[in-house]
Amino acid sequence: MRVEQYGPETGPNLVWILGWGNRLHHENVGWLVDRFTEAGYRVHAFPIPDVVAEFERDYLGPVDSYLSKLDRFRLVGHSAGGLIAAYVDGAETTTYLSPFWGFPRGLTGVDDRLLSLIARLPVTRPILPVGTGSRAAIGALATDRELREGPSRAAPTFIRESRRAQRDRPPVADDAVVFCTLADSVVSTRAIGEAVPPERTVLYDGGHELFASPSREKQVDTLLAAVDAGAEALDG
Repeated sequence: MRVEQYGPETGPNLVWILGWGNRLHHENVGWLVDRFTEAGYRVHAFPIPDVVAEFERDYLGPVDSYLSKLDRFRLVGHSAGGLIAAYVDGAETTTYLSPFWGFPRGLTGVDDRLLSLIARLPVTRPILPVGTGSRAAIGALATDRELREGPSRAAPTFIRESRRAQRDRPPVADDAVVFCTLADSVVSTRAIGEAVPPERTVLYDGGHELFASPSREKQVDTLLAAVDAGAEALDG
């Protein structure tokens, strides 16, 4: 797992764990990186692999190893990156963007029982179609390249390891903030609501990716405030 750094070398560290299928060269990912660097942060951006055989080895381990070299950092996790971020200790603040803490009901027309059977297959090849690669699901500002390059199929091992990590996820910190949309069809909004109270949840209009939503300009100041100060930024 490679890490790219952006922004002033002397700025406070902000670690952003991207979501499944996000690429650093995607325009909307770059838009949010630019907002972070303009706010003065030294951004450490983690794109994650599309295929995972073991959550701890392939996802969490590389992140923890990298973070052990940073004295202080703020943490942002989007989607599957938000699931990884839930296992990270030591952040000054933690901000979640549409965290993947549960599968949505009826994902790609496959019920939970069939999803459980698929997850038992020791197969790392992407074979399960996922209906998440549309502009309606991701966000109205998603580009053709982003939709084309995003994964269209998931490996059974990704399903298995995600379900296990969701089941064993530690409690969300009391000062963490979540941004999400109730229209999300990629992750379970119910799982988010069960983990974080309404006073620490910021709702926006749009698809799964806040940074690909037309409402991003309205939300960016609140997002930066949450990254800076945690839940205190939402007081009042």
